[in-house]
Amino acid sequence: MARKKQGDVLTKPLILLDRDGVLNRLVTDPEQGTIDSPLHPTQVEIHPWVPEALAMLTREGYGLAIVTNQPAWAKGKTTKKNLVLVHEAVVNAVISKGGKVSSSHICFHRAEDNCACRKPKTGLLENAFNSNESSTREGSWMVGDGLTDIEAGASAGLKTAFIGTRKCDMCQIMMEKGLKPDFWGSSLMEFAEYILHINKGG
Repeated sequence: MARKKQGDVLTKPLILLDRDGVLNRLVTDPEQGTIDSPLHPTQVEIHPWVPEALAMLTREGYGLAIVTNQPAWAKGKTTKKNLVLVHEAVVNAVISKGGKVSSSHICFHRAEDNCACRKPKTGLLENAFNSNESSTREGSWMVGDGLTDIEAGASAGLKTAFIGTRKCDMCQIMMEKGLKPDFWGSSLMEFAEYILHINKGG
């Protein structure tokens, strides 16, 4: 189990989860030929393995929090209400098998707004730890499918997990930035199985 006792307080590490691409599928716009986050709750499609993966991590004693950049409203692509409804749809779907998302932290700014919360800055991550007072950074992870997720996690002193294929360009960029994820796999289920394996001394 991931829980540890510090003095009289029982603590547990947090797994901070990027959302789009990790929990739910990205959306393709056939007219523009672009890939984006869901802009309306009807577009939400959860990866089929995600609910069970989160349930496994919850049973293992980890806290789960979502940290996600969502600038579509600020860019004029959709309403803020739609973005909130999208997020609610994602959370409701991913906890269907017993996973417990203790908090969600969303940055609605664009990159050019230069806010402190937008990844790769660490504001969202700091907010997650502040909202989960029983959490400890020891053994905590940042899990994402983008370079900004790995940068933010490393800057916050967390272990990092990259979800995605080992593309040559991504490997090169990470090498140039001095980033080396502690885990690299194709899905959140692979990450959950890895966590259970190392916790059993594998």
